[in-house]
Amino acid sequence: RLGGLGTQTTMDSEVLALSSDLMATASGFCLTTEQRALLPPSLEILKIENKFSRVVFWGKLQGKMGDYFIAQGLGEAASMDAKVQGGEIVVAEYFETLKTIPKKTYRLSPDGVGWTLLPTVDEAVKTKVAEYEASVRGSGKVFEPLMGDAANVFKFTVTIPPAEEGAEATTEERELVEDERLAAMVAEIDEATSVVPAGAYVLTASQQVLANGFYRGLPLSDGLSIRSYLHMRSPHAKAAEEAPAEQSAMVKSRDFLDSVAGDTPKGSWSLKHDSPNNLIILRSLLYPGYIHFNVVDSPLHGSAYVGTGLRNTNLAFML
Repeated sequence: RLGGLGTQTTMDSEVLALSSDLMATASGFCLTTEQRALLPPSLEILKIENKFSRVVFWGKLQGKMGDYFIAQGLGEAASMDAKVQGGEIVVAEYFETLKTIPKKTYRLSPDGVGWTLLPTVDEAVKTKVAEYEASVRGSGKVFEPLMGDAANVFKFTVTIPPAEEGAEATTEERELVEDERLAAMVAEIDEATSVVPAGAYVLTASQQVLANGFYRGLPLSDGLSIRSYLHMRSPHAKAAEEAPAEQSAMVKSRDFLDSVAGDTPKGSWSLKHDSPNNLIILRSLLYPGYIHFNVVDSPLHGSAYVGTGLRNTNLAFML
């Protein structure tokens, strides 16, 4: 989820210490001495065992009794898995539509070393999460934090509309495992954030998204433009349809991701220059706790989310 130094990511096992220092400068979030010692080798093991091209530190979701450290695997292993499961990972002719950017998401196991794959967020899981959130709001709460125990079960009641006119509505008891809710939360935040600088990644003719080895960073003028930041996710259909048909394949290989400038509501990102540290810092106002940073005129960049997973539903009224 974090970008690269040349072809190297900034929050993988090789340079996590450096990038975590920059993240601390940008956001105030710091890894402890123990975490700085344990995370790099554990991320490297995850990468090797699963044959990922890259494994990156995604961030931390905070719970009442404990926190979840999240990592993402990207590259060939994730792509191969998508092929096996029938996922579309191909690109339409001339790069018009990128179908998906394969990612696999993990949480750090209680032993602090191993990683556990999060459940797949399919339509059934999305429905359960939506029903649970509606139940929470119905009880008068805005949000219910995670417990910090992946085996925890949230129990709630849903109202079933009557099947026939004149009949009475019924209620049903439902359950949602915290691991499923955690996976859905990460997926939702990732879809809304997951920022990389323009030019840091390219789409090859062989249908792969790769770090751009020639990327040398953003100059200050470009770094302070919201249009210089893109979502590392599957482009939304509307954005893909609006891609100029006359663009060359070379241009499309660089301009294949959605710009955060198109996000709604408008003004959902805060952008500033930290002069003393020569950093450009991009903050999400929709998901407070998400930070993207990049060093001016340097390929070094990164991002992470640290928070409870609460979405700022009042943002549209605050702008």
